[in-house]
Amino acid sequence: MGRTIGLAEGAEGAEGAEGAEGAEGAGGGGAINLRSPVIRPIGVSASLCPAHGETWYRGNRWPPENKEPPDANRPNAWPLSDVKHFTPLDSTGAVKLPPRNWSGFHFSLVLLSEFVQKPGWSAITLPHYPSGTDLDCEITELVKLIEFRPGVMAEALEQRTNIPRYFYGLLAFDRLSHPCTYYLVQGALRVAQFQAVFYKNKFQRPRPSQLSASLMPPIEVPGHASYPSGHATEAYSLAFCLTELFTRLAGPASSAPPPQREPLMRLADRIARNREILGLHYRTDSEAGKLLAEETMRIFKTCPTVGYLLTEAVQEWREFYA
Repeated sequence: MGRTIGLAEGAEGAEGAEGAEGAEGAGGGGAINLRSPVIRPIGVSASLCPAHGETWYRGNRWPPENKEPPDANRPNAWPLSDVKHFTPLDSTGAVKLPPRNWSGFHFSLVLLSEFVQKPGWSAITLPHYPSGTDLDCEITELVKLIEFRPGVMAEALEQRTNIPRYFYGLLAFDRLSHPCTYYLVQGALRVAQFQAVFYKNKFQRPRPSQLSASLMPPIEVPGHASYPSGHATEAYSLAFCLTELFTRLAGPASSAPPPQREPLMRLADRIARNREILGLHYRTDSEAGKLLAEETMRIFKTCPTVGYLLTEAVQEWREFYA
């Protein structure tokens, strides 16, 4: 039977069960890892050469049970390294930014743990969703949007679990080029997911397809309430968070909005609208998601680690503009 070595880490490219709907059905790879782990099988490998007087090759597991070459006079014990922390710490004992060994997913939970200690996150006021004639108008609009499904299907399917990937493409960055920006995006995403589910549970709005059989969404309807839209909350949270970054990059003397704001907001609009086209959300779900995102990001940016990440992220982008 084979063995495995190394940390069982979710693939960073899948940072990615990224819609609030995305974790639904994701296989559990461990107590706090929802992704399929990367594993490194270790079996039995041949020694480099036969031992003196032998014609066969001895087999080695890991760590090697035989010396190499088998007759060598060398110690078999390997000393421990001097590593003291999972990731480097600064002089105050806090994690240096960007964190070295943390996955984006797991460090986003660190930022979430800071966020929930801030007052006001559970008291954001959202308007109650429409009923009566206004609800009928929303359903009518969603029926009209069905004709757009073929043209947007591939895009909408990709955005189910990979919202950040569109923002990475819009601004041409990734974890290697702008690590602090990457961790900011992951943190904003996780907080948005948390907030969306928290407020969904408060309002318990039925999905459009529960009211109108004519909508028949082309994909499985997520297993949680409709209002506010999770995808809208996530997409607008990323747009507001990144807008804050570029506003700081422009500096306090600039009164004009950063040039990236309009593309960021338009992308968020599009992601939210695609969920309406699929028949999964009402327009007012998307509007509530935008409002929730804006108020959530006001709180998020006051978290200590988020503040440090914003400062470092500004420097990341400034180096490209110099």
